[in-house]
Amino acid sequence: MIKLIIFIGSLAFTSADSIRVTFYNLTEIAQKYSPYLKEIKYNKGSSTSLFLGNLTNSMGGADFSITRTDITFQDPVISPLTTNYSSNLSLSVGIASPSNLIKAVNSIYDYKSSLNSYEDLKQQFLQNLKVQFLNTVKLKKTADAYEKAYKRSKLYFNLISERYQLKMVSKVDYLRGEVDLKTAEINYLNAKNTYNKSLERLRNMLGIGDDKILMLEEYDPDTLPTLKYSDETLIELAQRNNLQLKQSSSTLGLAKTNLIASIISFVPQISFGKVWSYTGQDLPRSLNNYNEREQWVFQAYINLLNYPFIVANRAQLERASFYKYRKTLYEIVEKIKSSYSDYTYYLKALELAQLRFEQASIAFELASEQYKEGIISLLQLMDAETSLLQSEVGLIEAKYNYLMAIENIKYLTGMEVNQ
Repeated sequence: MIKLIIFIGSLAFTSADSIRVTFYNLTEIAQKYSPYLKEIKYNKGSSTSLFLGNLTNSMGGADFSITRTDITFQDPVISPLTTNYSSNLSLSVGIASPSNLIKAVNSIYDYKSSLNSYEDLKQQFLQNLKVQFLNTVKLKKTADAYEKAYKRSKLYFNLISERYQLKMVSKVDYLRGEVDLKTAEINYLNAKNTYNKSLERLRNMLGIGDDKILMLEEYDPDTLPTLKYSDETLIELAQRNNLQLKQSSSTLGLAKTNLIASIISFVPQISFGKVWSYTGQDLPRSLNNYNEREQWVFQAYINLLNYPFIVANRAQLERASFYKYRKTLYEIVEKIKSSYSDYTYYLKALELAQLRFEQASIAFELASEQYKEGIISLLQLMDAETSLLQSEVGLIEAKYNYLMAIENIKYLTGMEVNQ
């Protein structure tokens, strides 16, 4: 497999200032440099910290306070004005606390939902990054094809100009050669401009600044990957692994526990704890200065007027979450079917493009030989060259559209699906 290394930026560089990017190390480079992935990473860390805090809080309580009170005025005056200190330390644990259990379950569902959400954002980004890489390689190859065509057009036009000076071709043929040359130049400049924009977009997605040189290694596998699953199997894989579905499932679980919590909100809560308290004019020097007591707390509370409406509200939210999950499932199934159809289309289109390119290559070689022997005119050779260019660009387009379709299916199923 022939790989072309493209150097972007200054010609004078050191290895420390350059980054070699391949299809296989995209994720590694993005995790090192991309601000988008770093944002997701720290948001996930924040969710973990919040989850642990909520989980421990649902098991019981531990509170400490210390207060200083300076009396600056009092009527009637009591001399001298004093400074008072008060402090409390309490530890408690739920013995029979349905609400704490619900809080713990909710914390777990919240955490799973947030992790799935951030992981989905990460996988979306990585999928878009791979597609951007493939599209950039496609545009580079397209620009190379137009550059070769532009060079051939310049050669053809020089030959036409020489023959026109010798009155061997007509003015119409000369003007056609000039138009073809200008068209080839514009096509090349447009392809090059589109490629440069795509390359810059790739650089930004990777988070590589202008202070570093991007070394892009083209991805052009000799053997193209193929899917080893049918569309029905892909749908089954998506139902188990798609991160959007997992997130929706966690949201549904959260809605169900909130409904249960609302229904059993009147169940008594029982907790046991110890409280240490201190009041005095000096700071407490040790725990011995505190008064200690043990306490059992029995609590049963219900807002009789609000209760049925809260339960009805949570029941409606649970149903809404259930149908949101169903809607997400239908959308994922639709996307899988559409992506699989795209895959099969691009597979057939690639096969046809390969045949067309092979046919155009043979036709161009034949036309070149015929032109050398004077059988056909230069303009006829240029027509064969145009067909060759179109078939080459078509093959490049079909190959990378095919590869991008596979990457899209990988994302939707949440796993590798090619052989």
